[in-house]
Amino acid sequence: MRHTCTANTDLDELIGIEALPSGARGFQYGPVPLAMRANEELVLENSEVLSAPTAAKVRFLARDLFIAETQEHILPGTGFRLVLA
Repeated sequence: MRHTCTANTDLDELIGIEALPSGARGFQYGPVPLAMRANEELVLENSEVLSAPTAAKVRFLARDLFIAETQEHILPGTGFRLVLA
């Protein structure tokens, strides 16, 4: 799985947001939990534009993710890998 980062990429984009673009209520998962659940490699392309705190947080969360909005605890499988490219 691949996701292209921009200077505006934040944890909401990478982890997910509660409101869907259509205005419906629900949680839209970002690439980190999707890749963790699918047990796939996630390549964050253009990651050099991420702020240092965002890059550090996503590295930490990719080991043990809790999504408060959905009360989900997601642990990565052996096939999950986060690549900052």
